[in-house]
Amino acid sequence: MKKILSLILFLFLQISFSQTQEDYQQKIIEVTDAYNAKDAGKIFNSFSPQLQSTFTIEKVKQFLSENQSKKGPMGTSSFLLDEDKAKRYLTEFENTSMILILGLSPDKKITKLILEDY
Repeated sequence: MKKILSLILFLFLQISFSQTQEDYQQKIIEVTDAYNAKDAGKIFNSFSPQLQSTFTIEKVKQFLSENQSKKGPMGTSSFLLDEDKAKRYLTEFENTSMILILGLSPDKKITKLILEDY
C-alpha cells in the first residue's frame, strides 16, 4: 500500500511541476519579441538565477548584437524534439535557420538557452 501511495504522490508531483508545451511556446514568443526588440533586460530577467550567474546582462547584450547583425530578426519556431530537461525548436531567422534549445524551471524561468547551427 505504501508503494502505491508513493507512486501516486510521485506522479502527482511530476504533473504539477512539469512544464507544458504551451509554457514553452509562450516563453519562445517572449524571447522572440525581446530578441527582435533588442531588449536584453527582458531576456535576462526571464533567466533562472543559475543562468543569470553564468550569462550576464553584458553577455546577453553582446549575444543580441552579434546575432541580430548576422542572422537578422527571429521568426517562427517549430517544435522538433524533447531532450533531457529541454526542448529543441527549428527557428527561422531572416538570413538563416537555427536550432533553439530551451529549458525551463518549474517556475517557468529559462534554465537553458542555446542556438546551434541547423
